[in-house]
Amino acid sequence: MSEDERLVSVRQVADETTATMLCDFLRENGVPATAVAMQIPWLPGVETFQRGYWGAVEVMERDAERARVLIEDFYNAEPQSEPEAGDDDGSGRPPTA
Repeated sequence: MSEDERLVSVRQVADETTATMLCDFLRENGVPATAVAMQIPWLPGVETFQRGYWGAVEVMERDAERARVLIEDFYNAEPQSEPEAGDDDGSGRPPTA
């Protein structure tokens, strides 16, 4: 990492689970990411209560815009049902002849 590269926050998150999920999603899409907690050791929850969030997802500054777009797409995505065996359209109904 050169001197001009730095980490920037792309999303504040309510908890560690959400941070981990978003970091994994970004990494799967080619954007290295890390979760940064805003917590005080031995006093979990104090900073969350004061700040209103657990921590942040951070990426390299050069990847920030792409990461924000990916996170927005992630939150706007509609859940998809898993296709059943022999089901071509994912509706869960038997195929029509």
